[in-house]
Amino acid sequence: MRHAVIALLLALLPALPAAAQERAVGTVTRLQGSASTAQGTVGPGSPLTTGMVLTTGAGARAELSFSDGTLVVIGEHSHFAVESFAYDAPSQSGQARFRVDQGVFLVTSGAVAKLPGRPLSVTTPVASIGVRGTKFWGGSLDHPLDVLLLEGAITVRSPGGSANLDNPLEGTDVPKPGAAPSPVGLWKPERVDKALRSISFD
Repeated sequence: MRHAVIALLLALLPALPAAAQERAVGTVTRLQGSASTAQGTVGPGSPLTTGMVLTTGAGARAELSFSDGTLVVIGEHSHFAVESFAYDAPSQSGQARFRVDQGVFLVTSGAVAKLPGRPLSVTTPVASIGVRGTKFWGGSLDHPLDVLLLEGAITVRSPGGSANLDNPLEGTDVPKPGAAPSPVGLWKPERVDKALRSISFD
């Protein structure tokens, strides 16, 4: 029996370093409806780790809080991935890369976006969004990607070009994969409301 226990412990040792690397970089702070990862369902208080992909169900909303103060809200039928995240307050270093394969999202940036080089970005299937300390909405309203700036400044880049959004309620869209973002313009109140309702909790 003793030899069997020792053999089991030795077999588990190679897995320990990988498990130790699964450190939480944030927490699910609020949830409406259902959400899950490859490991199973999640709820308020569930940890967020680098590499995880969070998927939401019909009518769902999930609020994700990261260790630097970054706050992300995703809407229903969303696929949100934490591609990488690191933040060290004493050394003022870190970086964050999020990926949204599907759905809508609202990002309010934290300390990482204020670091040199502004190392916070969000990628989607048709464009990437570089964050310069800000709050913005993204998702699909009328196009594969629509983006609305609420505070601060962002740059939307696609293979076809880029667009800088510098004023609140300015927006742009990417009409198809490979296309350049549309000219920046102010969104009408009805369109702003439609976007914000997609990530609002009941």
